[in-house]
Amino acid sequence: MKKVLFLAVKEMRVLLSNKGNVFFVFGFPVIFALFFGTIFSSSGEGPTGMKIAVVDEDNSDFSASYISRLQSNEALNIITPDRDRAIEQVRKGNISAAVIIKKGFGDGFDAMFNSEESKLEIAADPSRRMEGGYLQGILAKAQFEALSDKFTDKNWMRRQIQLWRDDVEDANGLDVKQSNLFLDLFNSLDNLVADSNSEIYEAGFDGEILNFSQINVNREYEGPVTSFQITFPQAMLWGIFSCAATFAISIVKERSGGTFQRLLVGPVGRAHILAGKGTACFATCIVIICILYISARLIFKMPIGNQLLFVLASLCTILCFVGLMMFICTLGRTEESAGSAGWAMLMIMAMLGGGMVPLAFMPVWMRPFSHISPVKWGIYALEGAIWRNLSFVEMTKPLVILLAIGATAFMFGISMLRRQDK
Repeated sequence: MKKVLFLAVKEMRVLLSNKGNVFFVFGFPVIFALFFGTIFSSSGEGPTGMKIAVVDEDNSDFSASYISRLQSNEALNIITPDRDRAIEQVRKGNISAAVIIKKGFGDGFDAMFNSEESKLEIAADPSRRMEGGYLQGILAKAQFEALSDKFTDKNWMRRQIQLWRDDVEDANGLDVKQSNLFLDLFNSLDNLVADSNSEIYEAGFDGEILNFSQINVNREYEGPVTSFQITFPQAMLWGIFSCAATFAISIVKERSGGTFQRLLVGPVGRAHILAGKGTACFATCIVIICILYISARLIFKMPIGNQLLFVLASLCTILCFVGLMMFICTLGRTEESAGSAGWAMLMIMAMLGGGMVPLAFMPVWMRPFSHISPVKWGIYALEGAIWRNLSFVEMTKPLVILLAIGATAFMFGISMLRRQDK
């Protein structure tokens, strides 16, 4: 055991002697967590300052009310050029989208729900599809709110009712009995609007459109999920990435430089050397997790849902990537080839597992491939302890998968090393 510990200390000293390695192993994860945590700190509010153009070809009171609703939304930054100029600005990428309000938009219900001819046109930048989807929600909400304002106008409502009467009278597909039923309904509605008390009538439309409250899905933890809680698992994985890749390359360096063979001449065996490497990698990853944990608690005031499960998830994730480190070092005979191949493999794991792109934004056909990535299970296990508040039974699956991947990669890597050294 002393031999393994001495070798582990030696590996740690070699790591600390290289300033570049120190930065990427210890500094990069903290910068990653701070950077992305700050970016997503207002993610719950959606995009902000989205620049769009609004072209009003209707020039009605309703379209003016609609534009006023859009201008009051803090997520939008609205300009009002002509149609050609607006579309040109979208094509050049200067604005996210152009909204064209066509003639007839202010005609009321018929214009809003007519599926044959839309009275709103959107020219969206294809490279900003997420912003485009968010914008459509804002436009629909503003349209309902503007229409709600019109409900309080008795004269406008009576004009709408008259339009419905005219449609029924002109309809050829209705028999006399059905026509009379609709006409009686509209006559009654018209009388109700005309004879109702104005204050009571207007008060009936007070309140917000689509008003809803949010239910907390987390057990025990009652506070809101912060952006740093969401980004810290990714930051921890990136730190473990850097550590695993660094130690894998150090094994290749010692093998190509002859240090590995010289160590074998001494009173240590191959198992001692590899165990020392693994112990040093494991200890370094522990230090990384501790640095991030202390930063999260002291600087970002980030709560941890279950401390014991957090420790367990961290240890299983580290053991998984220590095993992968042993496999990565067999991917090349030189530092350059092993480093390139190792980082390429880790990048693919990160992309498939949600470490770079959220799984929700991946194509449906690609999502099943995320199951083979230890990054997915590492992030899920850390999230389960930090803010999902998973039970021990629920945590069993990701933890077992992480250990299985690590053990398999470790055994395969040891076998490959023995074959390459023969």
